[in-house]
Amino acid sequence: MRTTLRQILVICMAAMLLLPFTAGAQENYTEPTANDWPMVNYDAVMSRNSPQTDISKDNVGQLQVKWIFNTEYTIENSPLIVNDTAYIENNAMQIFALDIKTGLPRWQYDVNVTKVGLELPRVSTSHGMTYQDGVLYAPTGPNGTVIALDAETGSRIWESPIMMNGTAWRISAPPLIWKDYVIAGSALGDDPPFGFPAKGAITALNRTDGSIIWQTPTAVGAWVEGENATTNGGATTWSGGAIDEEKGILYVPCGNPAPDFTAEPRPEPTKYANYLIAIEIATGKILWGTPFIAEGTVLPNVTIPDTHDWDTAWGSHLVTVDTPNGTQQLVIAHDKRGDLMAMNASTGKPVWWNNLAVTYNVDKQAAPSGSDVVWPGPGHGLEAYTAVDNDTLYADVSNMGMRYFTDGHVEPAFDAIANGIGNGSVTAVDLATGEIKWRHETAFPTWTSPLVTNGLVFAGHITATGKPYPYNAFGGPTSSPVTPSGILLALDKDTGDVLWQANVGAQVCIGGPSIGQGMLLVPTGGIQTPNSGGSVVAFGLPENVTTDFTKLSEEAAARMTPVPAQTPAPPATLATPAMTPAAGANQTATPTPAANQTTGAAGNQTPAMTTAATNVTTAATTGAAASATAGATGAAGGGTTTIDLTAENIAFDQSTITVPAGANVTVNFNNKDSGIPHNFAVYTDSSAAEKIFVGEIITGPATTTYTFTAPSTPGTYFFRCDVHPQQMTGDLVVQ
Repeated sequence: MRTTLRQILVICMAAMLLLPFTAGAQENYTEPTANDWPMVNYDAVMSRNSPQTDISKDNVGQLQVKWIFNTEYTIENSPLIVNDTAYIENNAMQIFALDIKTGLPRWQYDVNVTKVGLELPRVSTSHGMTYQDGVLYAPTGPNGTVIALDAETGSRIWESPIMMNGTAWRISAPPLIWKDYVIAGSALGDDPPFGFPAKGAITALNRTDGSIIWQTPTAVGAWVEGENATTNGGATTWSGGAIDEEKGILYVPCGNPAPDFTAEPRPEPTKYANYLIAIEIATGKILWGTPFIAEGTVLPNVTIPDTHDWDTAWGSHLVTVDTPNGTQQLVIAHDKRGDLMAMNASTGKPVWWNNLAVTYNVDKQAAPSGSDVVWPGPGHGLEAYTAVDNDTLYADVSNMGMRYFTDGHVEPAFDAIANGIGNGSVTAVDLATGEIKWRHETAFPTWTSPLVTNGLVFAGHITATGKPYPYNAFGGPTSSPVTPSGILLALDKDTGDVLWQANVGAQVCIGGPSIGQGMLLVPTGGIQTPNSGGSVVAFGLPENVTTDFTKLSEEAAARMTPVPAQTPAPPATLATPAMTPAAGANQTATPTPAANQTTGAAGNQTPAMTTAATNVTTAATTGAAASATAGATGAAGGGTTTIDLTAENIAFDQSTITVPAGANVTVNFNNKDSGIPHNFAVYTDSSAAEKIFVGEIITGPATTTYTFTAPSTPGTYFFRCDVHPQQMTGDLVVQ
């Protein structure tokens, strides 16, 4: 049969419709090159290994500061580099796009989290972003969502539903991309002052619109069920992990069980806390789990349960290695006790293991009267990402002794080491055997993630703090007689010899530097030292060109994209508790096709989440199905009206409030979120440009009464919490 031109056109159009849509892809986007840094750890296997050739052992000694950009808040992740732009997210969840050569800003985006002075330790933390197809994917911390931004303009493309349950829940992990899935981790599974510990979960989002496809709990079993559900938590996935892009498998570490310094309320086993787990991305099914400091571990000198907060931490690697038993695909992960383990990628079976930290009394449990000194403490060991090349792993190790008490109080053992804060090392490990190749010792802790490139390893350590000093619950100093700085090191990757070093003014951030386009970007700050940093220091090689910053800054200001207005429609809220599979079974979740998703009242996508045990459909917002029509006395157009309004889990319990026109409205406001501020405010519309009433902000748990006069003109107006203007919104209907 002869095919006509019309038939050819029809076939071509049909084929185009069948092509997979690249979710969120922007037109004319810049494709990353090998000389860029498009993900927080460079690539999907989290190698932190760049093939760039501009900076080498021959010229590293010539590096000089090109620019410094101060963001005001601590930065804990590596900046992204795509062509001529650097992207940064700090711990206030503010995102900046900068010119890579000058450091001048192009746009900024603020997700508007609750800010606590200039310090945001554990209140808000970003462990990084991901760039793909012209889109930036970023966590929002306490807001409990992932956002997708146009990388060129900074405008928001979508924001996911709120994935949290409980005030302690955070989204801090770098979003991971596989095909049309965006993977989000969870954080704050310790015992912080934000309510009881969060229970870990991994969530898959639709890359097109951010809707939820599946959610898999990582805290599984009796220890987080029934009467234990309100006291225990943990197994959070706050650091991301490596992806096998061919097989569609994510290898992600899970955090400690909580409460973290006492096991009394926690029945064993605490599955999957302190595990490395493998998850099938298409379904959310846990394929296998390998315990570190938990029942069934192969690690030596491990006393179960974990009462030292030695969680499996900071990502993983997927590597192919020639071992004594032949070529194997291995997953490498580590914990804060300093343990390093290689596992078979298909089965999770341990292949080799080693410990890189100074260990002492690691088999001693916390005791009511205080344990003996234990090395390392909860903020030490391998608390940072590691880096790999073809045959070697590079790790920054921090050592310090601690004394533990079971009431949740931790006391640094100041007499355990002369400098009062600890020491560390940069260590190279053979990927095939786990044996140490070389070790460069540092007089003070490292607290950063190394980077390997072109014969070099970039690492770092802090400087002296002095003693004594006040300290936080995890042993880091909150103030000290000597304000610490940070030293950036360039080492020979084959020998560990120091080739170059520079003082960057504060701790090199725990997420480590990034490199590309001839620039080395070094972010500063961390919750480990009292010097919060918050800058990016850019190093480059000398150029025989004088930069005219006056002219360039004027040009940059002219091109500057205004801060994008917040989209008024709130994201959907996950109103159900994290799903728990049947006892003894792994989680299996079925993705719901985008075509089957229903639209919530606010216009957001409300996906259906299916597990092996049950079907659960999320609501558009917490209490979205509930609307309140106020009871009023008197005729329409006046009278009095009383509203009972509750804020809980960063959501209002009502999405629609109806009042008579011109009524005197009394709002009995109950803020149930411990340690979190909320208010009730009314505006003419969702732009919030013209206010009708703005109530005083109160920090929960607390109650207050607001009074205001409803508009005399019938219509639909807008209310929100000014502290959480994206999550907590609704319609005020005046009749």
